[in-house]
Amino acid sequence: MAGASDTVSLLANVPFFASLDEKRRKAMASSGREQSYKQEDKIVDEGATGVGFFLILSGTTEVRRGGKVLAKLGKGQFFGEMSLIDGSPRSADVFATSPTTCWVLTSWAFESLVKSNPEIALVMLKEMAKRLRGAQGTPAS
Repeated sequence: MAGASDTVSLLANVPFFASLDEKRRKAMASSGREQSYKQEDKIVDEGATGVGFFLILSGTTEVRRGGKVLAKLGKGQFFGEMSLIDGSPRSADVFATSPTTCWVLTSWAFESLVKSNPEIALVMLKEMAKRLRGAQGTPAS
């Protein structure tokens, strides 16, 4: 299992949280929990309501839609970030392809965290605006 300091340092590499100071990343780390999966466990189910964000602490996963592999993710990579905000259905399945441990932050834990640390929401909004501009081909200002 990964330690709390490992989770804090991995959060520093997540674009949504990279510009947060260490104190706020520590607060985030303590608001989530570690969850372990065996090889071929389904971590999230396409079409199911999204209730959280997953940061891979160890192991490997595949993102699949209709049986087709869309992405392979490993330590330090993440999925489910949009469900922190909108709780929309998952757009793909995610399977563990090896024994995998994720740090999981539920949307309700995130909401509580943002209420006590509003800077987190501001950082996320800036990153989302950057991603949206990139998707539209609009240069960031």
